[in-house]
Amino acid sequence: MKKVAVIDSGSGGLNVLKNLFACAHDCQFLFLADEKNAPYGDKDKKTLINIAKYLVDFLNSFFKPDIVVFACNTLTAAAISSVRKLYPQITFIGCEPAIKPACQKFAENEVLLLATNTTLKCSPLLKKYPQVRTLSIQNLPSLIDQNLFDLDCLTPLLQQHIHPISPRAIVLGCTHFEAIKPQIKSLCDCQLFGSSEGIGKRLCEFCPSSGGNDCFFMTTGEGDSLAKYYHYFFNS
Repeated sequence: MKKVAVIDSGSGGLNVLKNLFACAHDCQFLFLADEKNAPYGDKDKKTLINIAKYLVDFLNSFFKPDIVVFACNTLTAAAISSVRKLYPQITFIGCEPAIKPACQKFAENEVLLLATNTTLKCSPLLKKYPQVRTLSIQNLPSLIDQNLFDLDCLTPLLQQHIHPISPRAIVLGCTHFEAIKPQIKSLCDCQLFGSSEGIGKRLCEFCPSSGGNDCFFMTTGEGDSLAKYYHYFFNS
């Protein structure tokens, strides 16, 4: 059984974990919500590299993962290349904005990348697609965590920022944003592109074709949030 750690600052990683749990086999998953350091989106690259090193060392101390999934576009963009060099015995799977498939279907200037400030600064993909429009809505990942079971309350905020742009495609450049797909779709007639499916396909390359999965949840923050994450994972 492969030991697979899935890391994010909050609920966004659960959107990835749902896909991994459904498509991969014979895995022992450990989801780590790094609430102590949340949000990641307003931190600089050096800080995120140090956070990533600490979390991998922490996981190695007791879980000893075969595979670590950075279920966060920001942490991937800032830190995955560094930790791959430091921990060659571990397979790291990152999370990149699905800009390429969006631009294969639509013109670059018809595509909007919705992401955090740090992802917009660090992602190398934007250099390849310079005409893609970008948008960062302040505190949106944190607001999603805070309103996980009442996401319709975020619709006015999304409308304020997205409606004037009227993109034909939106790349969800943060795994938290997969939770607000219905709210975004209610605002504009566009196609949404996420990252979870690609991460799932990548993980399946390392896993058997059959077998059951186990799943455990941890947080670096207050333990009370685990019940919320558990309920969201199994009931949404």
